[in-house]
Amino acid sequence: MSMALRIAGAALALSAVAFQAAPAGAQMAGKGAEGFYLMGAIGPNFARDSDFESSTFDLEAELDTGWTLSGGFGYAYGNGIRTELELGIRDNEVSDVSGASASGDVRSQSIMGNLYYDFDSRSRWTPYVGAGIGLTRIKAAGISPVSGTSIRDKDTTFGAQAMAGVAYAMTDRLALTLGYRYFMAPDVTWENSAGADVDSDYSTHEVLVGLRFTFGGPKPAPAPMPAAQPAPPPAAEPAPAPPPQAAPAPPPVPRNYIVFFDWNSATLSQAARDILRTAADNAGKTGVVRIGLTGHADRSGPTRYNQRLSERRAAAVKAELERLGVSAREIAVVGRGESQPLVATDDGVREPRNRRVEIVLD
Repeated sequence: MSMALRIAGAALALSAVAFQAAPAGAQMAGKGAEGFYLMGAIGPNFARDSDFESSTFDLEAELDTGWTLSGGFGYAYGNGIRTELELGIRDNEVSDVSGASASGDVRSQSIMGNLYYDFDSRSRWTPYVGAGIGLTRIKAAGISPVSGTSIRDKDTTFGAQAMAGVAYAMTDRLALTLGYRYFMAPDVTWENSAGADVDSDYSTHEVLVGLRFTFGGPKPAPAPMPAAQPAPPPAAEPAPAPPPQAAPAPPPVPRNYIVFFDWNSATLSQAARDILRTAADNAGKTGVVRIGLTGHADRSGPTRYNQRLSERRAAAVKAELERLGVSAREIAVVGRGESQPLVATDDGVREPRNRRVEIVLD
């Protein structure tokens, strides 16, 4: 089995294990994710044929399927844009030169500055595109025969690449990535064993599986401190038995309710559904003519995104009330974004009590 096939198998195994290990309730680490990150990726590359040109010959070398390994450090700005510094290694064996059987390797070591854009899919899946430029050292490792000579040399030259793929958020900080990359170094010059310059080029199509770990972003809000329990009152003397009284009137039906949501989510929990069932039942008992729904968000994301998120939460509550039999004509929906927090926080702080929808029976 070739090295490229072993690399491909390892990459597929890594992706399967990581996908199965992702918790079912993982929060999104997509377009809104912010902070520094580390990444690593591995996979096969499919090199295009390279030209070998000098003053005395013009040949074409066929390169076998090889492997690519990359790692990098970057920063996600929380608005879809990421910048990254990446190191890459590639290796391909030379199988023939202009139809003649040949041996040797072409190896690449690159340092690239990359710019990415992540598309907001409002789910754990985040498609992305990117491009990068930098320097690459291309090494000819004992390529022969090349018109009666051999090439054992290296050249540092300009490199460029274009990328596209998708990331799957396994947690709010760890993402599994699968991507395509086209890498090229169009202007390579080596010296052969006869002392003559040989002009060449190197380019590959690559399929890479990797992991990206984000750190240093906004910190979640601390858990609220439990309230102190008051001391029990002293035991009182038993009071005389009261005279018989008429049965008290039933308590008034509650008209205000609140349901809460997970971070960056508009999905109703079972507890929220139970509260909405109670609200729908009480609306039917009291004959209300209007139910007001007001959606809210905490301050952990961009203002415009939080406005849309609060509207989606209110819409989710409206859909559940309609499913429980409440007429859509009786329901009024509004989203307030992060403008009316239940608990005041700094910008960027996740506060569970601010991720809510308030229900009022009129």
